Parts: sequence; C-alpha cells; structure tokens
Amino acid sequence: MWFRKIFISTLLIIFIVNPLSAAELENYYLQTSFYTHHYSNKEYQNNQQNLIGIERHYSNNQLNGIAFFKNTYDQNTIYIYSGKNYYLSKLGNTEITAKLTYGIVHGYDDENGKYSTWMHDMGTFPALVFAVGLRKKPYRLEIIPFADAGIIITGGLEF
Repeated sequence: MWFRKIFISTLLIIFIVNPLSAAELENYYLQTSFYTHHYSNKEYQNNQQNLIGIERHYSNNQLNGIAFFKNTYDQNTIYIYSGKNYYLSKLGNTEITAKLTYGIVHGYDDENGKYSTWMHDMGTFPALVFAVGLRKKPYRLEIIPFADAGIIITGGLEF
C-alpha cells in the first residue's frame, strides 16, 4: 500500500506540478531494463530487475525521474532523482551520452537480519548514479554500473 501512495504522489509531482526550472520541457523518456550482470555469482542475486522508469528532460539538459525495480535481493525498490544529461559526441545520427543523477533510493529491507549491508541497515539512502549510452532519436540505450557489484543495461523511448 505504501508503494502505491509513493507512486501516485511522485506521478503527481512529476506530471502536474510545474517544474521549478525556467527551462522548457523537451521530452519524456520511458525506460526499462534489458540485461543485468553481477560480477560475483551468488545464489541470492537477482538478475531480472524488471526496471520501469520515466524521466522528464528539459532543454537545458536537466532531468528528473522515478524508477521502480527489483534490487539485487529481489526486493521492490524505488529511485526518485534529478540530474543532467551530457552530450559527448556524435557519430552520424547517433549521439554518445553520459548521465549523472542523484536522489533517494528506498526499498532495501534487511528482512530481520538476513542481509547485512549498509544499504539494508539504512533502508532509504541517498544515491549517485552514472550512465553512459547512445541516443538516436527517439531511442536510447544506457549502461549503468552499480558500484562494484555489476552493470545494468537499460533502453527506452523518448516522446
């Protein structure tokens, strides 16, 4: 139930409340996860993140968004964030991009001591996420390293 309340509240903030930025809205980006790889093979690791996220992109390259996914421990997790897109180079009609986001992650539960990581101890914590990718309008493909644990490949559609 709390997950639904957070989801609805966030959607209201993203789509109804006017952005504080003076920049104009450029597009929305709907993304999902295609592939996840953990550097270590442990039985409990989830490689099916089922990520679904939406970002709002502005003309000044700023962005904000929300993503829902299953974390490494197969727990429902939410990431609410802001950040910036960087356009590094262009190869024909394809742009090489980078993205840096910062926000709040919620959803790591230690399940009564089953997991003993700092993330599980906190449950909700600040995050900084970097991605590098390719953009050929209206499509995007990104590789996101998650700390020293692995990578996730996401992609989606701008509209």
